Amino acid sequence: MDKKTCILLIGHGSRLPFNKEMVDLHAGLLKKKGYVVYTGYNESNTPAIEDSMKAITKDGFDKIVALPLFVASGRHTYEDIPDKLGIPRSYGCYESTKYGRKITVDYNEPFGDDPGVVQVLLHKINTNGGSNGTGVLLIAHGSPLPHNSDLVIRTADRLKASGVQNVFVGFNEYNDPNIEDSYSEMIGNGFKKIIVLPMFLASGSHIGEEIPGKLGIPGGSRSGTVNKGNKSVDVILAEPLGLNPEMNEILIKKIEDSVVS
Repeated sequence: MDKKTCILLIGHGSRLPFNKEMVDLHAGLLKKKGYVVYTGYNESNTPAIEDSMKAITKDGFDKIVALPLFVASGRHTYEDIPDKLGIPRSYGCYESTKYGRKITVDYNEPFGDDPGVVQVLLHKINTNGGSNGTGVLLIAHGSPLPHNSDLVIRTADRLKASGVQNVFVGFNEYNDPNIEDSYSEMIGNGFKKIIVLPMFLASGSHIGEEIPGKLGIPGGSRSGTVNKGNKSVDVILAEPLGLNPEMNEILIKKIEDSVVS
């Protein structure tokens, strides 16, 4: 990569440590591969995106490959982050002059729609002992905007096209079906084992407490046996997407595509 090009990993930010830990994980993996990496957060954590942009400009870089570590598009990726980068509210390659001199910003889409995500999910299914008789529940936060739900449905269809049987979806809020309804349907269908795949980037109150409660397993746990009526089901809650080192390969592909373009 050109010495005048750097990477900016953009996190949502959170009062809890998990989002920052996830961003730092991927920044560290990229640095080990020789990339110059800065991090910036939309809110709650430091450095803020604006401070990172000032540092990058001061350090003499001419081009930034900006990678939002978000699963799906939304108001933050469409509005807040482009405004802070000093570019139009759109993905693509633009000139920013917001921080004192002209610098090229190649602003990428969130990574959730990349085909590599399905490979990560397939790996999770296999490593957790999935088989043709296993139920797979793909869960997401949900959003009043359509981007999150549309992405989850596309991902479920891709899993089915890859040969995974018995794929269901459930949303924590805003969208239907909700997690509880899909989960109850799966138990009613007689699955003895259910693997829950969160399309979340990092842990937090949803993954740590709220969703385990909806699944009937102890808070903070990743598995448990759930008894409903005369049925006993082994439930495994997989790790969030962002904690998988394999996700770093998706980021590298985005970087390489941006550098070539």
